[in-house]
Amino acid sequence: MVRRGGKASKDRSKEIAAVRRRWDKHAKRYDRWYECFKGAVEHHVDLELLKGHLPRKRGARTLDAAGGTGRITLPLAKMGYSVTLCDISPGMLDVARRKLLKARVLARVEICECDVCNLHFADESFDFVLCWDGGIEAAKELIRVTRIGGGISMFLVNKYGAAISMFRENPDSSLDLLRLRSSRVRDEEEEYIAVGVDEAKKFFKNEGVKVVGIYPVCGMLDLLSIPRRTQESRKWDRKSFHQVTEMLLRLSKEPSVKGLSRHLVLYGERIS
Repeated sequence: MVRRGGKASKDRSKEIAAVRRRWDKHAKRYDRWYECFKGAVEHHVDLELLKGHLPRKRGARTLDAAGGTGRITLPLAKMGYSVTLCDISPGMLDVARRKLLKARVLARVEICECDVCNLHFADESFDFVLCWDGGIEAAKELIRVTRIGGGISMFLVNKYGAAISMFRENPDSSLDLLRLRSSRVRDEEEEYIAVGVDEAKKFFKNEGVKVVGIYPVCGMLDLLSIPRRTQESRKWDRKSFHQVTEMLLRLSKEPSVKGLSRHLVLYGERIS
């Protein structure tokens, strides 16, 4: 959560400025990842899982927090949802604005720049809130702006997946993470609190959110031993794509697989 006052506040301001600069730098090439096989597969799986939890009412007010270049806002707007897209990076939002304008859905989207840990919205402003960046640190603020009875979706850094991925290079830190001596990990140049499934369920229950689903995402393609060359390819046949995405969607429902992914996506309903 946002720290207030004195040195802590200044540190947070410096942190925000550094994050903004980094994402502004990546903005123009960010979407290239989703043009390769691995990125396209992950995007498809993310959307298919999301579709099962979206509000039935297409006019529902939806927040895509830390939504970047509009990867999820764009399909939501095409489905007819009223979306507020916010991100800390003006560069990322500029890319999103151009994409939405080209797709002729910009009128359905409100775009604003803000930090997910300090949202510029009143309590219970949205029917559905999703944040696929920012980690569990942003959870309380995201819950605050979700109406009672509304839905919430968050990407969380998976403690067990993080421990597995770092073991080869740093076994001591990997084991510390599992021994609960440390819960913070580096993920894509930023530091996050890592949690497991049970920890996530307990945290959200204490915050008045009923967890209705937790699925493994990111890094799942590695479990299928698909060659790196194929994963990075920008050309693939439709049959292979559907086989891989079906496999991952089926695996995402299997509890024993959850500990292997880099991230978890949580879906819940705010009940208090």
